[in-house]
Amino acid sequence: MKRFFMRWRHWLLLGACLAALAAYIAFTLGREYRGIAALETERLSAQSKVVEDNLRRQLDTINLTLEWIVVELPRWQGRRDGRGEGLQHLQSLSTGMSSVRTLAVVDAQGVIRLSNREDMIGRNFAQRDYFLSPLRSLDAKTLYVSVPFNTVLGTYTIALTRVVLDGQGQFAGVVSAILDPLDMRILLNSVRYADDMRVMLVHGDGKVFVVDSELNPVLGKDLSQPGSVLRRHLASGRPISDLKEADGGAERLAVLRTLQPAALAMDKPLVIGVSRQSEAVFAQWRRDLQNQTLTYLGLLLFTGTGLLFYRRQSARQRASRNRLKLATEATGVGIWEFELATRHYHFDPVMFQLFGLDPKLANARHDDWHQLLLPGELERIKDGTRAVIRSGEPFELTFQLRRPDGGLRYMHNRAVLQSDHLGGAPTRLIGTTQDLTERKLLEADLRVAATAFDCQESIVVTDAKQQILRVNRAFTALFGYTPQDAVGATPRILKSGRLEPAFYAAMWTGIERDGAWHGEIWNRCKNGVVLPVSLSITAVCDDEGRVTHYVATHTDITLRKVAEEEIKQLAFHDPLTHLPNRRLLDDRLRQALVQAKRDHKRLALLFIDLDKFKPVNDDFGHQTGDELLEAVARRLQTCVRESDTVARVGGDEFVVLLPIFEMPQDALAVAEKIHLTLLQPFTLSRGQTIRISSSGGVAIYPEHGSDANELTKHADAAMYQAKAAGRDRVVLFQNVNESLMEPTL
Repeated sequence: MKRFFMRWRHWLLLGACLAALAAYIAFTLGREYRGIAALETERLSAQSKVVEDNLRRQLDTINLTLEWIVVELPRWQGRRDGRGEGLQHLQSLSTGMSSVRTLAVVDAQGVIRLSNREDMIGRNFAQRDYFLSPLRSLDAKTLYVSVPFNTVLGTYTIALTRVVLDGQGQFAGVVSAILDPLDMRILLNSVRYADDMRVMLVHGDGKVFVVDSELNPVLGKDLSQPGSVLRRHLASGRPISDLKEADGGAERLAVLRTLQPAALAMDKPLVIGVSRQSEAVFAQWRRDLQNQTLTYLGLLLFTGTGLLFYRRQSARQRASRNRLKLATEATGVGIWEFELATRHYHFDPVMFQLFGLDPKLANARHDDWHQLLLPGELERIKDGTRAVIRSGEPFELTFQLRRPDGGLRYMHNRAVLQSDHLGGAPTRLIGTTQDLTERKLLEADLRVAATAFDCQESIVVTDAKQQILRVNRAFTALFGYTPQDAVGATPRILKSGRLEPAFYAAMWTGIERDGAWHGEIWNRCKNGVVLPVSLSITAVCDDEGRVTHYVATHTDITLRKVAEEEIKQLAFHDPLTHLPNRRLLDDRLRQALVQAKRDHKRLALLFIDLDKFKPVNDDFGHQTGDELLEAVARRLQTCVRESDTVARVGGDEFVVLLPIFEMPQDALAVAEKIHLTLLQPFTLSRGQTIRISSSGGVAIYPEHGSDANELTKHADAAMYQAKAAGRDRVVLFQNVNESLMEPTL
């Protein structure tokens, strides 16, 4: 036995070691498997918790909204304008809740009376579950969760409903909120972190009504079959369960979380399901298993072969040295030695590559590289070497040299002292050299970028989810938000409320399509001031084209907008009276004609000429004449409606456009009112009292013309007819020899 043991002791020892190693590998793989399963279950649970928290907040908001509507409904029903007020509130509420597609008030017969969607009003939904369930129970404290139903758009959704009782406690209808499956899908999709991951919402009765993707095959399926994961989860009574389920022969890790807050008194729970394929979850573990198995078999073969062929040990050592050499060459790190006694250098091939020198042309001491150093660098290296020799501490130094090809490079040396004998005096420095040029250039670029970031233009940097990461000083100066205010928020803090959602949708479509967008937008400052800015947004992508950041710049264009408004004012308004000029009058007349033709209404055009205005200028001066014209303009505006237009088209000529009225007498009444108003004396700033009269001509559409030119010509002709008849009167255009009104004195 002893002889046998001595003969086979190496094999027995090797076998024992390999068996122990196999047991250790099996143990660690089993522990790793359980750890992966636990970690994945924890991640799935965390993602389901994110969905639960979001849904809980949305359900709370929807429940409070339904309760508010139930409270406000009697007040709306008791007021004459209550229906309009109710519709307006429903529109506002639905706009503020992206998760709700439809808000509806249904009467006791199942007919929708109020809704944010006008196409739903008047339709009967008495056979819908979200009407029948409350009707059967009549519990005003319960939030009813309907069974999932298929919408006209081909998608599943649910309705949340509360009972409406009248003053006698009788059933008076329901108020319902129908969820938007697209918004729910966006929420579910936001928690996916793997392609094989599935996220779904399941009604308590078992039907899947929202999934993370239309391609998800479980949409619309009933999961309430005996033995299903849903049944097992609900039967357990636990709020959260981690289970395994079979999916077409493939196993999935699933986490189910029940959502039924006690405060909401929901009649049915909702279940959040999050799962991943076991094959994908344990793919790395299986690769590790395969690799470790192969490694173990390789080790078995290697050790057995090594035991048999001991002489190959030296060959393996040489291979190890070669691998070290390849590693240093691949990383661009050169290895060198410096003999303290002879001052000779010994370089590996990488050192010559770093310095750009030819090994065949190098001198015996290999100190040719000293000539490449910039002035002063050699003294720094010598001082550092002497300091290392004195202290015995490791040596690090960055220096610059210019290679024979003219390239300026940054080099970094690391070295330690070595002795040929244990405890003896140091005999050499052994160290490495690494080219840091690229790193130095990158650091310089980063400093330039940091300086550019703090320029005079407002800059905001967000992540791919539009969460603000950084703002510069110009941003704070422009909008008033400090970095502490802005970081962690989204650019929606600047939203002014002046732009429609369609504007922002088009903007993001442009960014997704082109990678950038530029335009003008209204932003709200921290102090509430709204100002116009020129906005540029650029998407920053990684090497695979995925968006990692967004960079936005803002430029205040308030002064430019003011200048544009001033130019517009000068182009379309009279500079003295600030009334519309002829250009703006022509535009409004054409628009009024289009509306009158469409609605089969009348409009009138009144030409007014001030009688004997020239003597005012002659007697009192042009300044008094201008002041009189301004006073006339103010009086004319007091005689008309806000929808009417008063324009100055000449020195003392005015035009009044009356866009909508019923009878010709209405237009004549306005003309008469203007005529009498202008007869009243004008008291000017210098104390002068001036009396004037006016001559007016009236033309009416469609009786006196069908287009702008014809109406203008006839109103002008009527005015000249009034002047020819002795002035101080208004004439309705009829023909060249007749007027309907006698002169008004």
